[in-house]
Amino acid sequence: NISHDFRTPLTLVADPVEHLLADHTLSGDQHRMLMLIQRNVNILLRLVNQILDFRKYENGKMEYTPVQVDVLSSFEGWNESFLAAARKKHIHFSFDNMPDTDYHTLADMEKLERIYFNLLSNAFKFTPENGKVTVRLSSLTKEDTRWIRFTVANTGSMISAEHIRSIFDRFYKIDMHHAGSGIGLALVKAFVELHKGTISVESDEKQGTVFT
Repeated sequence: NISHDFRTPLTLVADPVEHLLADHTLSGDQHRMLMLIQRNVNILLRLVNQILDFRKYENGKMEYTPVQVDVLSSFEGWNESFLAAARKKHIHFSFDNMPDTDYHTLADMEKLERIYFNLLSNAFKFTPENGKVTVRLSSLTKEDTRWIRFTVANTGSMISAEHIRSIFDRFYKIDMHHAGSGIGLALVKAFVELHKGTISVESDEKQGTVFT
């Protein structure tokens, strides 16, 4: 209920800020300050929406709307959002997939996008300068069922065994130095399970961290 109460005033802040940003008579400083307000309002809105989504999932009210999706072309399109982050931190970002593989499947497009964005955002956030982020997309057959598998790996950050046990718990935070709510990975897990999938993580000093 509190999250619902937060959302209304936040949208009432977001709308006028958007209108003000369209004003071409603003000075450079005014425009920058409004951009800052907009960015932080959006962060708050995203957090409130995540909490509301989590509640829906816990109550069995989360909607799942599968449509035909080409996972490969979707991922390739979404990768573009991370190119600026890669350049800024000098991170080597690579995307591999098995050639001649059919990546069409049924998925809830919005939730698939949020799974991907959450995992990649974390990978970029925790990778130091000059590190590596690698996404691998593949297909496998297990017990006569075809699965699409993807891994998101990043170098330079290791999650201890004690943290790995709790990493998908809601509001669990490994690192107090990085901004975040601790709800992102719990939601990723919920969305993966809605697709009848599984998610796991491995981490060591040599390879870094890999989400599958």
